Amino acid sequence: MAFNYFDSWVEFFFFVLLVIGFIIALFAPSAVVSYIVIFVSGMIGGRLIYERKEKLKFPYYLFIIGFLVGYAIGAYHGNKSVIITLFVLGNIVSYYLYDQGIVQDIRY
Repeated sequence: MAFNYFDSWVEFFFFVLLVIGFIIALFAPSAVVSYIVIFVSGMIGGRLIYERKEKLKFPYYLFIIGFLVGYAIGAYHGNKSVIITLFVLGNIVSYYLYDQGIVQDIRY
């Protein structure tokens, strides 16, 4: 029963990002820092969604959700609903900024 990477790469990266989110949340010393980190992480997720808007999307949604779940589990400081709300707001703000051309990637 060996691990087949090509069949399970989405689940593998979901788990990896879940663990990374958990570890990052453990190092946040206060609720304010935790909120800032999750908002910035949400902005990175929004950029990823914007970049992949014409391509395969579902695995990337799972990666983003995996990070969010890991972060929410590991966040000792702060309210979980505020963390989720700030993450979603970061996604929306970032997607909007890229979509309107206010923020541009250096590759374009």
